[in-house]
Amino acid sequence: MREKSKFITFLLSFIPGLSHLYLGYADRAVIFLMVFFGTLAISVGLVFLTHSDAFIVLAIIALPIIWLVALLDASSLRKSLSSKAYINNGNEVEYRKIEEIKNSNKKLITLALSAIPGAGHMYLGLQNKGLVLMAVFLFTVFFMGWLASSLFLFVLPLIWFYSFFDALHIVNGTKTDSGDFLAVFPKLKPEWVGWGLIGIGILVVVERIVYPLISYQLRNYIQTSIVSAIFIVGGIKLLIKGRANDNQEEGDDLCKGDE
Repeated sequence: MREKSKFITFLLSFIPGLSHLYLGYADRAVIFLMVFFGTLAISVGLVFLTHSDAFIVLAIIALPIIWLVALLDASSLRKSLSSKAYINNGNEVEYRKIEEIKNSNKKLITLALSAIPGAGHMYLGLQNKGLVLMAVFLFTVFFMGWLASSLFLFVLPLIWFYSFFDALHIVNGTKTDSGDFLAVFPKLKPEWVGWGLIGIGILVVVERIVYPLISYQLRNYIQTSIVSAIFIVGGIKLLIKGRANDNQEEGDDLCKGDE
């Protein structure tokens, strides 16, 4: 078997997927091409949709990572192709077992697809969980574009990192998951969810209706007041809760002393 050129492999790696086509791994080539250009298209689309340049940062971070993964993978595959031994009857025997190569392919494809939240879980067969993650991510993007607001911009990195590392742990076998979509969300009290929705609604009304009617200076005062009120209320609640726990412990100690 003719050894593949290391130089040509490196040159083709500047576009993720081309080097894999050269090495004969068409399935990996398609995955890398789809992920690379899909991430680029999504980032550009989000910029036009939300009228914000923040998603350019997403492309600047994600695309080099995809390129580096593709380069390292192509280099590893080229070495595996060249590391073949010939036994006496002339048949080729690869040093790496077929199962190991399949597991490597599965892990790589999962990580590549995880660039889009939920896609990696769908590839692993966790359809419900992948659907929920992708729906939450895309709904957040749609909601931001619909309201022309960057209020929920912080949610996107949270969803992306959770989806990526969750898929990584699952494919490595360090986490078993049934794929139940309810496992995505922590157990929250309905009251908390209700107050959270009310707070989000108030913030949207303030940002989209009230802010355009007031001056920039007054807007800064309102923002500072809201943040300060959140910290003050949260601090008071923690102090009250801590004092109640201390009183309960003292009461338990007194009861034990009386006994």
